[in-house]
Amino acid sequence: MERVNGKEDELQGAITENRFLKETIDAMRKQLEFMQFDKEDAVRKAAVAANAELSQLQATIVELRKELQRCGLEKDEAVQKTAASMADEVKQIKAVAAALRREMETMRFAFDKRLDDERASHRSEIGQLQKTIQALRQSLEDKAVHK
Repeated sequence: MERVNGKEDELQGAITENRFLKETIDAMRKQLEFMQFDKEDAVRKAAVAANAELSQLQATIVELRKELQRCGLEKDEAVQKTAASMADEVKQIKAVAAALRREMETMRFAFDKRLDDERASHRSEIGQLQKTIQALRQSLEDKAVHK
């Protein structure tokens, strides 16, 4: 009977150990499921955070792109205004240069005419003086001959 009792004790021990192992497996399974749930929850939270950050980055990129385009347009507009202003300034300078050229031409023609008039006047005066000199010489010669 001892053998039967020993076998029963052994069987009872094996049953108890089996129940204990099942309880341990069940507890470990629950712990594993809890860890998987925590892991999935952490992955889900990380994905949500990454998506939120991605959305923020995309919005920032859109805003930066708009700002860059606005700056480009402002730069182009400033360049066009400067070019137009410079074109107007060049046009004004050309007009002033043309007016000065015309005025210089007018002054040159007036100077040339005045110079010509002065030369003609001097020639006429020289001619008159030469006639006066001739008349005075003639008069002196006539007086010298009559003396």
